[in-house]
Formats: sequence, structure tokens, C-alpha cells
Amino acid sequence: MTPPPEVGEAPARILVIDDSLFGRKKLVKAVARLGHRPDAAEDGVSGLEMLRSGGFDAVLLDIVMPRLDGFDVLRAMKADPDLTDVPVIVVSSLDDETESVVRAIHLGAVDFLPKSFDPVILEARLGASLARKRFRDHERDYFRAVERLTRAAELVEHGSIGADTVQVDDVAERNDALGRLAAVFRGMVSEIYERELRLKRTIRMLQGSLLVIALGILWGLMPALSRLAAGAGAEPLALVVQINLVAALLCLGSAALRRRLPRLGRGEIGYFLTWAALNGIIQKIAIVELAGHLEATMLSLIVTVQGFVVFAIAAVTRVERTTPRRLAGLGVGLVGVTAMLFTRLAGADMGQIVLLAVALLIPVSIAVEGILMAARQPTHIDFTAAFGLMMALSTAVLVPAAWLSGAFSDLAPWEPGRIEMLTLAMGAATAVGGVIGCHLVQVAGALFASQSAYVKTVAGIMWGSLLLDERLSALTWGSIALILVGLYLVGPEMRDATVRLNRSFTARRKPRE
Repeated sequence: MTPPPEVGEAPARILVIDDSLFGRKKLVKAVARLGHRPDAAEDGVSGLEMLRSGGFDAVLLDIVMPRLDGFDVLRAMKADPDLTDVPVIVVSSLDDETESVVRAIHLGAVDFLPKSFDPVILEARLGASLARKRFRDHERDYFRAVERLTRAAELVEHGSIGADTVQVDDVAERNDALGRLAAVFRGMVSEIYERELRLKRTIRMLQGSLLVIALGILWGLMPALSRLAAGAGAEPLALVVQINLVAALLCLGSAALRRRLPRLGRGEIGYFLTWAALNGIIQKIAIVELAGHLEATMLSLIVTVQGFVVFAIAAVTRVERTTPRRLAGLGVGLVGVTAMLFTRLAGADMGQIVLLAVALLIPVSIAVEGILMAARQPTHIDFTAAFGLMMALSTAVLVPAAWLSGAFSDLAPWEPGRIEMLTLAMGAATAVGGVIGCHLVQVAGALFASQSAYVKTVAGIMWGSLLLDERLSALTWGSIALILVGLYLVGPEMRDATVRLNRSFTARRKPRE
């Protein structure tokens, strides 16, 4: 005889389905005496409705009932995957008892009791039915746990390892061999995940560093080439239009060959126009125009302000933490920038002071551009196509202004001369550098991308020395050293980069359309 529920074991919930009020009450009282929780239904229709609400462990079922008899209830339960495993004990007083028992068992009943049952027999048969159901439930849970553990192992085998990929914590809490296996598996996966995350972070940081260097070298070339073009007599506004046009044709041509031409949504037009104003108009005009009045090395030195502007904006908006080290770096860098400007302003007239002030638009616009791209850069548009579209928009805006100002009046038919070669070189450098910049912002964020400022400075000094034979004073070199120290102290924290990588490590990026 199966004992009643043990201490700590939840009482079973039993549904009594009988159209007889006397029969229902008799069964309900008997079930309650055994320590279980009885519920009652007066016919088959209401009984099925209650069963489908869930939570019942067994059914005591009458056969002869109005609307829906016991056999129909058994057929409905057998056809329902959620009810097919609920044990049913038929309780009936039919005259053809043997035939009814056989028919009920064929339809899924597990046992039979007469209306005039012995409570001891009810206890035994109900206990046996509940024991079988608990075993089946345990078996089902076990195989589900095995299936989850197997699925997790398949994901690991195929390289899909992430913080949320392998969810076997509840399996590991089982107090059996499968639970111990899941716990060991979870520990191994966690170790693999941490190791691959460190490797991924190292690769990402190396990739970002290489992109910073490449971007700095390409951008540093622009002031020197702009000064050479100014010396050759190039008209600044016409030169900017041609540079942007070359960059747009190169990028959009590459995107067209790869079938990656963009399709803009309504909300993206404003982003591209703002980007075009910052990069294709403000930066390009400032660099080309000022190259005729300031040395290329000085324009490159002023670009170092970019890193401090980005940090200041990030600190104010609380995107980055303002630590004592970073504040110290900001102070050191500003001392270096001040010393550098002092060397230039000593004995300078008002015109030169104004030029240096205007030159500050370059790093400020670069900083704002980086933050704009980090916040709103459309990830579904190819980098090359996006940059080409931005350059095309800036060209379209500048052409009317250049035409009205007469910038195109002295243009001769295109010939491969000095200015034309410089224009092509600057357009190509702009295109490649722009695509690298887009990728860098998405890989490492605006703050890390701002670290290209010191590479731009060093590269600009090198290009100015190689192409223009420009030289810097000892005080200027000291100022550069202070600026580089400040940028190093302000630089992005590894903790922030780790958080970004941790979020993106398991996410599978959808291919661009």
C-alpha cells in the first residue's frame, strides 16, 4: 500500500468528475482523508475545461454522465498532449463492468474502481497511479535536461560560446550524476569563454590600434599635401570640391562593384547632412584654406586638441568616468597645448592669432564627428558606401558656393599636372582614411578613435619634414611630449572596452543588405 504524501512533498491535486452529487462528495472526502487536494466537476464538459487549465495530478472519472460521458473524456485527454500523461481511474457502477473496464483501459485509463469502493483500495490504486506519474514526470524532466545539455554541447562544438549561450544552471543544480556532469560542463565552458573573450579583446584592441595608426598616417598627409597644393596656386574652394568628388567616386564606385549602394531612410538624411557639414565642408575647407598660411606641422599639432575635446564631451555627458588620472592627463595636455600655442603666438600679429583660432575648428569638428558616428552611425549601411554618400552630399552643397564665388573660373581642362596629381592623392587619402575612421569608431568607440589624434600629429610632423622640410623648435618638441603624456593619461580605460566587447562577443551581427 502506497503511503500518503511524505513530509515536504506537496499533496497531489486530484480532479473528481461525477454527475452525482452524492458520488462527488464521497470521492472528495475520501481523497481529502488521504492528504491530497480534491477538486470536483459535475460533468465531462466542465471536467475537461478544468483539466485544460492545468495543475492536476490524477483524475477519478465517472462513466455515465450527461453531455459528455467518461469515454469521451478519455478520448479527449488522449488526443491532448498536455493531458495524455495524467492518470485516470474510472469509478463506475455499470452493469457490464468487465466490458467497460476493458474499453476504458483501451482509451487510456490506468485503473478501475466500483462506486462502492473500499477506501483502502482507493488509497492503494491512487497512490500507485501517482507514483507512476511522478516517475514519468521525473523521467521527462531528466530527458529534457539531457536534451538541453546536449544542445549546449553542440553549440560549444560549433564555436557558439557566450555568456548567454550555455544556460544549464538549473541542470547543474540537480542532485544526481547529470547535475554533476552539467556543473563540470558549465565550469569548462566558462573557462573557455573567458579565454576566448580575452583573445577576442586582444585582437580587437590590436585591430583598433592598427586602424588608429593607419588613420593617423593618412590624415597627417593632408596638411602637407594641402600646403603643396597651395604653393602650386590651387584655389582652396575648388580644391576641396575636387577632393570630395574624387573620394565620393572612389567610395561609391567600390560600393557599386560590391552591390553595396545604400538606401537611406527618412531619419538618416539629417545624420548624413550633419556628417557632411563636419567632415566634407568644415574640416576640408579649414585644412586647405589654412595650409596656405600655416605650416603643415602646426596644423598637425593643433589636431591633438581632438582627444581632449572628446574626453570633455564624454565626461560631461557621463559616457566615460572622470577619474583623477584622466583629469591629470587633461591638465598636462592643456599645458602642452598652451605651451605650443605660446611658441607660435610670441610676436604674432592679430591675423595669425585669428588663423590659429580658426584652426581649432578642425579638432573640434573631428571630435564632434566621432561622437556623432558612435551614437548614430547606421550599421546596416556599408562603411565605404556611407562615406562615399557623405562626400557626395558635401560636394553637392559646395559646388553652387564655389560656382558663385568664381572658384571654377580659372580651371583649365584636366591635365595630369602637379595640382591634379595632388588632388587625386588627397582624394584617395580622404576616401581610405574616411572608411578606416568609420570602422574604427564602430570597433572601439569615439573615445578610443580620438587617440588617433597623436598619431595624426606625429605623422603630420613627419610628412611636413619629408615633403616640406619644416623644422620644429626644442620648446615645440617639449610641448608635443606633454601633449602625448596627457593623451596617454586621458586614454580609454580597458574596463570600458571590456564591457563593450562582452556585450558584442556573443551577438551575431546580421550581414549588411
